[in-house]
Amino acid sequence: MAPILSVVFGGLVATYLFLRFYLRITQDAREPPAIETHLPFLGPFIRMIKEKHKFHIHLRNEYNLPIYTLRLPFGRMYIVNSTDLIPAVQKQWRTVSFAAVAANAGKPLGLSKSAIDTMHADLTKEDSFSLTWPKRIIPVMSPGPDLDAMSRKAIEAFAAELGRMRLAGAGAGAGAAAASEVSLWEWTRRIMVAATTDAVFGPQNPFRERGVTEAWLKFEPNFLLFGLFPRPELFFRDLFEAREKVAGALIEYMNKAGYETGSGLVKRRVEHHAGWGFSSEDLGRGELGNAFAVVASSTAACFWVLYHIFSDDKVLADVRAEVSALVTRGVEEGPDDGGSRVPVNSVDLARIKSACPILLSVFQETLRYRSLSSSFKMVLEDVLLDGRILLKKGGMLMIPSTVQHYDTDQWGPTAAEFDHLRFAPQKKWNRTAFRGFGGGHVLCPGRHFASNEIMALAAMMVLQFDLVPASGGWGDGAWGKSPAAAQFPILDVDVKVEMRPRGSAAETWKFTYSGNEEALPIVGEDIDAGGKGAM
Repeated sequence: MAPILSVVFGGLVATYLFLRFYLRITQDAREPPAIETHLPFLGPFIRMIKEKHKFHIHLRNEYNLPIYTLRLPFGRMYIVNSTDLIPAVQKQWRTVSFAAVAANAGKPLGLSKSAIDTMHADLTKEDSFSLTWPKRIIPVMSPGPDLDAMSRKAIEAFAAELGRMRLAGAGAGAGAAAASEVSLWEWTRRIMVAATTDAVFGPQNPFRERGVTEAWLKFEPNFLLFGLFPRPELFFRDLFEAREKVAGALIEYMNKAGYETGSGLVKRRVEHHAGWGFSSEDLGRGELGNAFAVVASSTAACFWVLYHIFSDDKVLADVRAEVSALVTRGVEEGPDDGGSRVPVNSVDLARIKSACPILLSVFQETLRYRSLSSSFKMVLEDVLLDGRILLKKGGMLMIPSTVQHYDTDQWGPTAAEFDHLRFAPQKKWNRTAFRGFGGGHVLCPGRHFASNEIMALAAMMVLQFDLVPASGGWGDGAWGKSPAAAQFPILDVDVKVEMRPRGSAAETWKFTYSGNEEALPIVGEDIDAGGKGAM
């Protein structure tokens, strides 16, 4: 036995020494310094799994480097800590490419080989598939008639759902409406999925079928797992079946030309992709990824906006005061023939943009404080970043939002606290350090729609309801079980709240959206564009 153990031990030592030597000779002196190399290649990977979303913050605090390299089993990853380096990265958008990362989404969606090849072709050329399709959709997602139509449709869906909840308890007593108990995380996800998909897909929205929505809610949090395993149908059978159910519904939507009555967004996407030879099946599966883009982050962000407003009396009072100023009160004829008059509260939610700076600040601070997202890019050619830092072809570059958003040099000593007035108009903030919607060439084109939706729903909720925890308060907000790929925290235990209607049950609320040609000043690019939205 002893000789065998000696051989095994000797083999392990030899392997370890070889890997240390290999790591050293393959790390160029001009590259960002490699860290966590004590256990070559596996050390960073193990720690990443263990520490999840705190991993990059811990490394920033331990090593205090502006940029560093992690050598992993599947390649090298460059992590940007310094805000000063972000503009240099964004200038290299062709060769330090997000398009290459987006093209890799074809596999987890189940697209055909020909579609995946098209997505990966000529990634540095302006006339390629991957660089032309964002240009096609940016106009319909920027302030204007198409965005207004989508925002209006989502608001109509919100108003219908909240109206049903007010009426549900109308028989509880004279002039009062009863409370409805909901699990806030689950309820927010469902109302956001319903409203967003209706706004995007139109009257033939496949997500109106309950089974499709249920399958989506199962698949969406685990979307990225499908890109890590060669045969996801073997490893994740339930998730695979959920994906296929949603994909089947979207393929049927394409076969029936449901997009013809959909939003400008879905029409432009279909025109673009079909023009590159995508089949109906590939078009349907592609909408899985597009649904992920417009639904996944906004649903989680919306929950946290509501959480921060209603769990803090000061935040609620400030937001409610400015939103209430938008209400026009009047009366109109009642539903019966007796000539009765009922009170009507009317609100044009387009006015939020100019009249609700505190609500906007709460929204931005929620993105800063809660976002777990990162900007990923692939290095397509050797690049000298800032004229001195070598990024090798084939490497991945990552800008973790948590590192930027919790940097006390950028946000002051309260960076780790939620301050609902942090983005108030009179306060200055580092535009580069705020990564709520990415930045540069890959600034999220859906930011205007997501902002309109979330702020509109928050305003409608503040005006019509009080949210009171059903038991045990608002909880501790623990989210340690969140998937490593989550873009926002997912609570370990949902918060049960009573939605108590405000005012009289006889009141009618009417919400409209008159439209707006100006962008909310959410990110630096929109501010620099003078309110017209960064293109």
